[in-house]
Amino acid sequence: MRTLLLGAQSQLGYDILRTWPEGAVTPLGHGDCDVTDLAAVRAAVAGARPQLVINLAAWHRVDDIERDPAEALRVNAHGAWCAATAAAEHGAAVMWISTDYVFRGLPGRPYRESDPADPVNVYGVTKAAGERLIALANPRHCVVRSSGLYGVAGASGKGGNFIETMLRLAREGKPLRVVGDQVLGPTATSDLAQALLALARAGAYGIAHLTNAGAISWHDFALLAFRLCGVRPALTAVTSAKYGAPAARPAYSVLENGLAREVGIPPLRPVEEALAAYLREKGHLSA
Repeated sequence: MRTLLLGAQSQLGYDILRTWPEGAVTPLGHGDCDVTDLAAVRAAVAGARPQLVINLAAWHRVDDIERDPAEALRVNAHGAWCAATAAAEHGAAVMWISTDYVFRGLPGRPYRESDPADPVNVYGVTKAAGERLIALANPRHCVVRSSGLYGVAGASGKGGNFIETMLRLAREGKPLRVVGDQVLGPTATSDLAQALLALARAGAYGIAHLTNAGAISWHDFALLAFRLCGVRPALTAVTSAKYGAPAARPAYSVLENGLAREVGIPPLRPVEEALAAYLREKGHLSA
């Protein structure tokens, strides 16, 4: 399947390029194609002649977006529409990565794909808007919601990822305060990349949830990494209210991977296994 990958210079982009069949993916970073420029995206699609366009471009500095949403709206909503529109004009499907932050996060059961979006922060609003615009622009769309992404390449614009930040601060001997009342399914981009390939091959359209199996708080996720690495920092669980981030986060945003199950995609491995594999690849654990 000929695939055009927009926003390729990201931790998920890195894993798609090393997971998907060699030569099948044409990668373009922001410097190659600005997804908010419809003419540029049209030209990129015309040049690559893909069967599938994957758009990874995102503005995801959640707290900054709360104060100034303009760039997030431009990339996460308008950019999503541009990629979906250009793909549709050339008869291609579009795949876009969304987030668990489109949900308010009321504890109870894992969120299903059919549950309505009800974001609690501005970032979630921009991603929910992108989801809707994509559905309007291209009937052959697959919106993939995931959560807590981490990969060996690190997140562009964030200087790494949550795990690397936690390990660095722990080894610097700094006391750590991590929220213990936000529960999610953190997901390794290596596993997500493989699941995206299976989803594309299955020709699945609509909304799909793809996360590593399980549910864990950010505090317990950090603690798990420390235990696996044999690190013992001064770690304190705090409430979201005491942590005081500018943007609210969902208290419970575990996602049920319903569509993947329906089309025969095996569940992604448990959170604990995925984290251990990541730590080994990064050299934090011996093989």
